[in-house]
Amino acid sequence: MYLFSTLMLGLASNAAFTQADTVLHLSPVTVTASRLQGWQPGSGEAPIDSLQLAMQGTQDVAEALRQQAGLYIRDYGAGNIATASARGASAAHTAVLWNGIPLQDPMLGLTDLSILPVFLFNDIRFIPGGSSALWGSGAVGGVIHLNGQLASSGEWGARYLGELGSFGLFTQGLSVTYGGKAFTNSSRIFYRQAKNDYPYRDIFGKQRQLPNASSRQWGIMQENTFKINAHQQLSVHLWWQEAGREIPPTRVQATSQARQDDGALRTALNWQWTGARSSYIIRMAASGSRLVYKDSLTRTFSDSKTRSLLGELESTHALGQRLHLKAGLHTNLLSAASDAYTQQPRQERAAVFAALRWWNKKERWQAVLNGRQEWVDGTAGPFTPSLSIYGQLSPRLACGLSVSRNYRLPTFNDLYWPQGGNPALKPESGWNQSVFLRTKKQWQQWQIHGELTGFNLNINNWIAWIPQGTYWAPENVRQVWSRGGEARSGARLDSRAGIWSLQAQYSFTRSTSEQSVQPGDASLHRQLIYTPAHQARASLSWQYQGWYAAYIHEWAGKVYTLPDHSEALPSASVGMLQASYSWLLGKAAFSAYLSIDNCWDNSYERVINRPMPGRGIRVGIRGSLD
Repeated sequence: MYLFSTLMLGLASNAAFTQADTVLHLSPVTVTASRLQGWQPGSGEAPIDSLQLAMQGTQDVAEALRQQAGLYIRDYGAGNIATASARGASAAHTAVLWNGIPLQDPMLGLTDLSILPVFLFNDIRFIPGGSSALWGSGAVGGVIHLNGQLASSGEWGARYLGELGSFGLFTQGLSVTYGGKAFTNSSRIFYRQAKNDYPYRDIFGKQRQLPNASSRQWGIMQENTFKINAHQQLSVHLWWQEAGREIPPTRVQATSQARQDDGALRTALNWQWTGARSSYIIRMAASGSRLVYKDSLTRTFSDSKTRSLLGELESTHALGQRLHLKAGLHTNLLSAASDAYTQQPRQERAAVFAALRWWNKKERWQAVLNGRQEWVDGTAGPFTPSLSIYGQLSPRLACGLSVSRNYRLPTFNDLYWPQGGNPALKPESGWNQSVFLRTKKQWQQWQIHGELTGFNLNINNWIAWIPQGTYWAPENVRQVWSRGGEARSGARLDSRAGIWSLQAQYSFTRSTSEQSVQPGDASLHRQLIYTPAHQARASLSWQYQGWYAAYIHEWAGKVYTLPDHSEALPSASVGMLQASYSWLLGKAAFSAYLSIDNCWDNSYERVINRPMPGRGIRVGIRGSLD
């Protein structure tokens, strides 16, 4: 690991001096350093509206993505675990990146979005489709990007957020930013607690208040950049957070005394050199997390720790006015320690990746060809190429096409769990294709836009835990085929009575197991569990001077909870009302808001026997000083 990182530093320094010698002979062009944006033009993306992001500042990332990006969130109830899945794939097939650093737990392969507060991030977006060529294992159904945004030179500001709500909700957030010519700073602190003691009905129909359900979390994020000279910049990122929560009983349990505590410390150091025709980034990151689960009723105790050391070199070169080359090296050393393991598993991943990006003369067409080869403990994984094309057919009409091969490595639990772990598991892999057509039109006071997307996803060697006598074990048992389509549309009217905006989206997903090596597999040719075939969302908002009001309605179709479809959760429909008023007081801006969640007080579940909260009210105030 350290030898590889030293080698990357040497390569970057040597390449920087080499490219500097050629600057005088070539005309300058803009070079995009990071592959975080601009290297998947044919995939489309679903950024969260900035106004909605401000309204959801006290919420977790799971809630923000569910309302904005159309992802299916498998939610165990307020304050409890929440994971995201996209386009018929599982939660383990959705990568989550913080400034390009993967957050997936190497033991489980998942990211719990319920303990990631929206307040800590300026930019949250979802990129649908396969991205293994860019980001490696797990980026099969899509990628969730969580990014910060440091202040520009000469800017400074402070932001405060406070909220009270139903079921004992109390939230505070404070951020301070400063931008100088050679130094920028962003400091954020967040705290949230809730009792989550909302009413529900148990399996006998008796109404109760949810017991043993309180949660508490806090986090600090510190980010700084140092401008060394006109070409070099150093950035430092630190993120520390703790979360503790009680785990309530299901509808079929009388009580629970289970509890889970999560903690994580993540650090990253980025060095960037930018020239007229080339740029380089060296990224070093170290992270550690701990999960403690205990239940006095079942006499269960589990203490798990994971660590990650990541090193990456990424370079971009302008080969011409309309041709860019990106290349890089990546290494990641993962380890885990748990009282469930007989020994501490370790895994070293190394990868090389490259991409070629081309524009036509009028920049109406753009194409990116990517390729990545990864090795795990010296064994080569699947080679993952991708092709992404974007075209501006006319001022009002655009299209995109994406074809990619993707994969997911088995988790530590899949490989090393003491009773059932299977070291012979193969990586899941398959192909992903998607196409979209996008249109927009402006007519007098109207702005209208729409988008249609179709996708196809095949995953071979799907890993599933199946019974093996007295225990369960993971096997490569299935081939999964997911296909479907998505539609988005919107209209905006700027009138004397304010700005009116109507947004709507719908998705259809058919995800089935097409082949299985397990005799009598009840899931064969059936919709996968916890994968709704239909999802829809619509919102209507109004802005006038300092006033804002919105109604958001979400609907998810029936989801099956057993492979043979003998049990299912009915379709769920949830509405939300929001209102706020903003005003200025000197140089400070304030906003007071009210949100009524599940305003129709519908009873529903997203995981069987895990009731979701009914109607709840949140009131808060936001303040900023720039």
